[in-house]
Amino acid sequence: QDVCMPVMNGLEATKLIRAFEETGSWDDAVKAGIEQCTPSNDSSVCGQGCQPSSRRIPIIAMTANALSESAEECYANGMDSFISKPVTFQKLKECLDQYLP
Repeated sequence: QDVCMPVMNGLEATKLIRAFEETGSWDDAVKAGIEQCTPSNDSSVCGQGCQPSSRRIPIIAMTANALSESAEECYANGMDSFISKPVTFQKLKECLDQYLP
């Protein structure tokens, strides 16, 4: 997730995903106080056929701000890891290796 994005930033998107994991419903996640990223009332954020997952989805923050406060904010909002820009292939590979089988 890119932390600084228009419409819905990575922190907001992470909150929505974590709320969906808890409730199993995009509508319930939105009702929990998370604003949806689309301006319409369409609750199919991830497209047709999306089903709740029984496992936690790994979310990795990516941002140009490498300050420790930024990392703490990412973790506090439900992200699992943090990569600062510029991203190198090696840094990305090391991070992804923690979450891929």
